Amino acid sequence: MTQLESKVRNPKAKEALQIAAETTEQVEATAESALNEMYGRPGFLKFIIGPDYKNAGEVRSEIVKLRNEIRKLTKTGEGLTGSDKTAIDQSIAALQTDLVAIETKLSDALKGISLFGWLSKLLNGFTAPEASPTPTVSPSASPSASPTAVPSASPSAAPTASATPAV
Repeated sequence: MTQLESKVRNPKAKEALQIAAETTEQVEATAESALNEMYGRPGFLKFIIGPDYKNAGEVRSEIVKLRNEIRKLTKTGEGLTGSDKTAIDQSIAALQTDLVAIETKLSDALKGISLFGWLSKLLNGFTAPEASPTPTVSPSASPSASPTAVPSASPSAAPTASATPAV
């Protein structure tokens, strides 16, 4: 992302990119550490009590941080044009790629069968991770982009039933 920062002229956008880069580095380090602990759990222990839900919760909180950074960058990029907008869009795309990679690793770490995994989940207050609700943002639209919606030619003219009963 530091390469993108040099292309940005808007000070607000440059600051947002710097913060996003710092946050991403911290998130990736923390998530990787927690995932390594999850993968390092012995197989027999994972079979009996399930995956390490404590570390899975930590990874989920890091996923939330990444989603928040994506939202912040999206909001920052709304008023920008040109190279500033392109740099923000590329940064958002990179963050989304990182987000998907972390979510995939977490999903893989949570797979498997366990005898008392339900009890471990209950004691740790863990709920299943949700799919990423963030929309996919592509870099600046090219002139050859196809339209996303076609307006309807006929308006809806269906009569509505009266709510008052006939006497």
